[in-house]
Amino acid sequence: MKPLLIGLLFILTFITSSFAQIKDTAYVGVYINAIYDFKIDDKSFMADFWMWVNHRDSSNNFENILEITNSKTASFDHFDKEKKGGGEWVTMKCNAEVVHEWDVSCFPFDRQILRIQIEDSENDTSKMVYVADTVNSKIDSLFDSKEWRLVDFSIKEDVHTYNTTYGNPDLSGTSSYPRVVATIEIKRNNSWVMLGKMLTGAYVAFFISCLVFFVSSENQDSRFGLCVGGLFAAIGNKYIVESVVPSSSTNTLMDNAHNLTFTFILLIVLVIVVSLYLFESGDEKKKQLSLKLDKIAFFSILTAYTVINAWLVYKASS
Repeated sequence: MKPLLIGLLFILTFITSSFAQIKDTAYVGVYINAIYDFKIDDKSFMADFWMWVNHRDSSNNFENILEITNSKTASFDHFDKEKKGGGEWVTMKCNAEVVHEWDVSCFPFDRQILRIQIEDSENDTSKMVYVADTVNSKIDSLFDSKEWRLVDFSIKEDVHTYNTTYGNPDLSGTSSYPRVVATIEIKRNNSWVMLGKMLTGAYVAFFISCLVFFVSSENQDSRFGLCVGGLFAAIGNKYIVESVVPSSSTNTLMDNAHNLTFTFILLIVLVIVVSLYLFESGDEKKKQLSLKLDKIAFFSILTAYTVINAWLVYKASS
């Protein structure tokens, strides 16, 4: 009898521990009411949304448990919990300032992938499994932004592993927590209009500099004055653009356009220096060559600048 009792006790212990280790599955969804306050310099945007959790284990309480891991600030209200469909239905509303690294390399033709990461701050993956409610999760159809238009919206479940156990004696090495990630893809509106506004100053500065080829080499001050004026106009335009689009670690379309302008203005200065040298040489042939150089340089530099600039814009917009 003793071996039988020991066997029954072992089986009972095994069954009890197995039930104790059953994970609760939570179906998590979001309905995004609004996204706004797109701040490139502050690397953030604001989001108002409802989120809900459908799960079975009534012992799990989701109040003050969910967190927006990629937010600067987040506030939750309108928390409610009801029994629905044989389980627990938890709802709450969230207002969050979400961190986002703006990719302005193609500005103003940029697309942005905004993400809202919702994570369980208490139950790790040994106790909880998250499943994204893809059917009911949506972004409000009234989403309207003069600056941006919605391209795509999706939500999926994920697991994030941290290189710490946060001091949990039951774990060792790492700890993993379930999360869902809502992804919103947006594209900037009126890109061509904004491009014109941003780079008009640089383009005008370049064309002013090109006018030196129609000024006689006898008027040296006027020639160099036009180039210097064009250069300062381009520099001023760059400062204005950087007040709207902060500089980044990579070259953007705005950087390339301004650098191209600076380079070609410098090239114009070099050409008029050579032209002036030929004009003042006292040799009639060299003087004629100076005039010919001005004409060839005007068309060559204007064509090269236009083609390269068009290629940069095409590459950014495609």
